[in-house]
Amino acid sequence: MKQFISKINKYLIEHHPTLWNTKVIWMLGASIIIHILFFLFGLITLTNPESLQDRGAENIFFENGTIFFSMMISVVMLVLWLVFMFKNNAFKNYYPTSAFKLFKQFVLYFIIIFFSTTFYFSYNFGLKTYIVNKYPDSITKNEVLTANKASVFLSHSLESYTVDRLVYPKPFDSLHCVTEYVKINLDKPHLDLLGEKYQFYNLKYVTYPDGDELNRYNIKGYVYYKHNDDNTTTYTFKDSVVDVSAYLKSAKPSYYNYSKIFYSYGKDDVDYLYSSYDYDPSVNRYGNISKKQLIQKGNFDLLNRNNPDEIKQLLNDFLLLAKKYKIKTNLDTDSWFKMVYNPTNFEVKHLILDREPYYDESYISTSERSDFEIYQDKIMTKKFIDSQELEIVFENLDDIKNKTIIDASIHAFIWIAFAIALLIFCFRVTSLRSVLFTIVGGILLTIFVSLVAAAVSFTSRSGGIDFEYFMMYFILFISTIILVIGLFGVTKLKKLVGSIFINLTLSGFVAYVLLIMAIITSHQSDACRLNYPDYLDQKEHCFVLLRDLGLWSSLILFVAGIIFTYLYCNIILKWRATPEH
Repeated sequence: MKQFISKINKYLIEHHPTLWNTKVIWMLGASIIIHILFFLFGLITLTNPESLQDRGAENIFFENGTIFFSMMISVVMLVLWLVFMFKNNAFKNYYPTSAFKLFKQFVLYFIIIFFSTTFYFSYNFGLKTYIVNKYPDSITKNEVLTANKASVFLSHSLESYTVDRLVYPKPFDSLHCVTEYVKINLDKPHLDLLGEKYQFYNLKYVTYPDGDELNRYNIKGYVYYKHNDDNTTTYTFKDSVVDVSAYLKSAKPSYYNYSKIFYSYGKDDVDYLYSSYDYDPSVNRYGNISKKQLIQKGNFDLLNRNNPDEIKQLLNDFLLLAKKYKIKTNLDTDSWFKMVYNPTNFEVKHLILDREPYYDESYISTSERSDFEIYQDKIMTKKFIDSQELEIVFENLDDIKNKTIIDASIHAFIWIAFAIALLIFCFRVTSLRSVLFTIVGGILLTIFVSLVAAAVSFTSRSGGIDFEYFMMYFILFISTIILVIGLFGVTKLKKLVGSIFINLTLSGFVAYVLLIMAIITSHQSDACRLNYPDYLDQKEHCFVLLRDLGLWSSLILFVAGIIFTYLYCNIILKWRATPEH
């Protein structure tokens, strides 16, 4: 092995000295091996289904300590790499070189650092590979369908089975149910259940164009509103009371009334509605109503068929699903069936806990509790199934399958690699002494700017000075001076002073471009707010640089930094050719 390494190193130093000097071959080889190991770690991370019961499994890299393991490996790799690389420096020893060779070193630094710090993506790729193959979409969709069908019998809360949950059949698909006592007209038809009252209304709809003065802030009394694709908003209002006694035999809780969606797989069919309050039961009723109607229609069909074997099979399928994902429960098919099968009108007579009880709940005080709550406690059994854990499992499977491996976080890794590569490059072309003086100079410059900011802030209280713009242009003025000296004056200065300006110019150019973009953005934003006071109009009619570029601004800045570094290598060579004194 040692002979093989020596042979490769000999070939590299004779034919590709830059590759030999930067150790890029060995670093990329080691990085690839570690990337493969992290991929394998990702493959085995979620092999236990219980690990899918914690929300946010897609971010498990940050939750289970893998991030710290990754950081330690990255630090060790980079430290060892720097130790071996710093043994030789052709540039400082005045070996013949060119601007392109110098720039190539910087690019190789960037590549090495990037590959040595991005194990996160390999881990997530392994995570997704396992989930996609272990839980294919075709099977998961059927499991979600089974859960949605069987969820009617979960019986966790009596409120899920009251008449206000009806969205099917007609006329309930177009009615609104009021349950707040103070809003119910007792002189008109309404239903009673254990002190709770339900009154149904027809609905009327009024559509306004977006941006109209009649917006949601001064439209009163609507039930909910919905944004349309044609730049309009439809508001829904109560109309007249409807007598539903001809359609309902009683107001007793029934499995017929259940319309909740257990889980919407794919998250592509959510119907967003907005209430006139921060919270309103109408949102639970009307949100995603088209799918709720399908769910409730399926429940009606199932209950109307009144086939005990079919219901029992559905309950059994759900328990098998719970067993597959290790969901906690003490239910069995027969006991569950006995609790829910009331063929006369499928009235809810037993409730099931949604979690394992941690203490004796047999005694609950009835003081200050409504008749409805007392009755709910009375019919609550000791049986339980943690159905929310199954919902979280589906959510995690959905999130991981739809997660983009190379997502926006890559920009953070790119900039980390760029910054470290630039620091190493500055050290390689100047010296440790120059880098330290640059850091001290940067700190002193920051202190000076902070003092000016404090003074201007104090004096601008009386008005006349726009503090934000003053500081941006002041920093731009100082940065421009440094940049001009770094571009045109480093060969005229003392060697050490010139090296400090080289380091400041290299490390500050991207921030300089970002500052210019920020100034342009501020002017555009102010002009836009002046012409279009409404926020929605601002987004539609104004181009604001950083806002509209989004992550493209990061890419533009990165490319600008790379190009500038390449062009600046010529100035570095000229500076290096100047005498020491």
